[in-house]
Amino acid sequence: MSRLRFSLHTAAVLAPGLGSLEALLDAARRGTPLPRPDSPLALPAPSALPPNERRRASRAVRLALACVEQAVADTPFDASTLRSVFATDEGTGEICQQMLDTLATTRQVSPLVFPNSVHNAPSGYFSIAYRNRQPATVVSLGEDSFASGLLCALTQAQAGGEPVLLVAYDPALTAPLDELLPLREPLGTAWVLSATDTPVQGPVLGRGELIVAPAGESPAPPWRPSWLPEAWAHHSSARALAALGLLAAPTGTALTLPLGGLHLTLTLGPTA
Repeated sequence: MSRLRFSLHTAAVLAPGLGSLEALLDAARRGTPLPRPDSPLALPAPSALPPNERRRASRAVRLALACVEQAVADTPFDASTLRSVFATDEGTGEICQQMLDTLATTRQVSPLVFPNSVHNAPSGYFSIAYRNRQPATVVSLGEDSFASGLLCALTQAQAGGEPVLLVAYDPALTAPLDELLPLREPLGTAWVLSATDTPVQGPVLGRGELIVAPAGESPAPPWRPSWLPEAWAHHSSARALAALGLLAAPTGTALTLPLGGLHLTLTLGPTA
């Protein structure tokens, strides 16, 4: 069993019915289901990208970079200096569907489309947008993607002694791919994390602990709180929303997430 203690410095949330971390925490305190918005979530064009790259940005890129921009705004954290971990279940369905449609018709796939079809495209656009030359890690492990990304980010923060940016995002899939993986609404979060024993200048929203232990024979308990829609049950990124909701939960409340043959048990509370 391993323990990783950490500080959460800033976090951003982008999801239907949730425009901010404050809205998420308010929903978690009430414990009532989120209201369903009448219109789909609008994803802004990434203002940090050059105009030509901005026009080519996919929905996955727009979702991830919108979360990053919100997370680092009005904070002392410089996005150009942060190591990063990007975690996504699928990540490129929109572009893959376009390419499949093209192969089934004209068979003329644009070379400008292909770079957006790889699952690490948002991390590449992040490096362009913020001129970031720090190491970037991209993980994609299905519904365990957020758990893997969180463990990766905290391990890097502990080993490197520097804050790490964690971006967990799942863009909506288009038909017919959404029949295979029901990700029908975009969800995203961005976190800046550091190891607790590392001095970091900046705000501290909360402090937490991640316990990593073998799963053994016992399944992980249900992770989805009552205030998150059942339709998001297959979103890896919804687990990130549930994790941030711990900031509004009673002290000591834990969230257990499966990761292969492991269980990750997370506690997270606000600073005094």
